[in-house]
Amino acid sequence: MKCYDEGYYERHEDDRPDRCFLCRELSELLSVVRHIESMKMVHLCPDCMADRMSEYLLDNTKAWKGKVGKQEVEDALKIFQAVQGK
Repeated sequence: MKCYDEGYYERHEDDRPDRCFLCRELSELLSVVRHIESMKMVHLCPDCMADRMSEYLLDNTKAWKGKVGKQEVEDALKIFQAVQGK
């Protein structure tokens, strides 16, 4: 698979841009990483990334935008801030 293949930056169907894919905690410090087994992109918090670093890798071959639009990310941030009481 080459980095320009259409599905190369496919986001996992259960991933949400406002929550860690593994622990499901809301976080502003999420990294977009690749799950090695499925080759799909997910969001992980720093703790989960450190705990499971053998299963995920940072993929910086190009800026990843996935199928999440700017409005979805802004909405997720508003929800996070509301839950945090900001």
